[in-house]
Amino acid sequence: MARKGSISNDDFLKQVGASAKKEIKRVEDVLSNPDSVSKFTASDDKIKDPGKKDDETEKKGIEYISIGLMDNAPDEWNRYPLLKDDQPERYLELKMSIYDRGIENPLVLWKQGERYMILAGHNRKDICTEIINECINEPGFDKEKYEKPKCIVYKEDELTEYDARAIIGDTNLYRDFSKLPVKTKIMITKDRMELYQRRRYAKGARIDQVARDLGMEKTSVYENLSIYEKVIPEIQELYYNGTLTRKSVLRFTSFDVDTQKWVYEKYKDRISELRVKKIRKTMTKDDLAGIFTSEDVKRTKRMTFQVPVGKEEEFQKLCEMWANGEININQ
Repeated sequence: MARKGSISNDDFLKQVGASAKKEIKRVEDVLSNPDSVSKFTASDDKIKDPGKKDDETEKKGIEYISIGLMDNAPDEWNRYPLLKDDQPERYLELKMSIYDRGIENPLVLWKQGERYMILAGHNRKDICTEIINECINEPGFDKEKYEKPKCIVYKEDELTEYDARAIIGDTNLYRDFSKLPVKTKIMITKDRMELYQRRRYAKGARIDQVARDLGMEKTSVYENLSIYEKVIPEIQELYYNGTLTRKSVLRFTSFDVDTQKWVYEKYKDRISELRVKKIRKTMTKDDLAGIFTSEDVKRTKRMTFQVPVGKEEEFQKLCEMWANGEININQ
């Protein structure tokens, strides 16, 4: 695997070796114990066989399944982007680990006829495919090591769609939520709330648990849910594409769906950050029309900047203060 500039290159290994062990362990800790995955799979309303012990009901054995028989779960079930697209450095680190030691933590699959849906292990399956394609002609290459990885397999009638979605969500909690796109964050927040509602958590407990799961403040959980539940999709998209800030899109939660649709359909080309900042929750349609038809808004131009992770809101606030004349960078 050293040829073709692949990731097992000695120089590259020396550079990332130390951090690789730490980062890979974060992934492995979640998936290292099959019991920690299988405990999430039973629906709250599923009746267990009283003649079986819990460990007999829940614990699954290891099977070896060809990656050629595996299919990804539907996108709407798995909100998390692939590591290769979202965090390529971590993807390469995981690839090094798998090349060196094979699949140590089993994939979780749900049998679908003659094929298998991946519930946990999309990245590992892709990595095995890449390693086979890159190394198949190398002397002594053990294709079987990557062609048939260790798997936990659920039969078709052992899970419901709810169970499958729960496994996907629970086994992705090791991911860094703060680095995900805002739309993905909101959809995952919504999914986690629905999961804990199904598990019969009280609403306050649901908020607390989702905040812990995703490493966010409870106020952020409330805001994410408000945007998803109270803002029409068309205006949500203005937040997702950067036209509106989080604070501005939340202003629309004070208005009913019909009013929001009226604003968007009538003034969608005039919706801007500066105009929306003038909106107040007590405004009538006439008041809103005055804002979106006024010409006293400064002309603006959209620009894209690269900002250190974690500094986005601070940078945005500083830019707004500068644009409003509140600070002078020349002083």
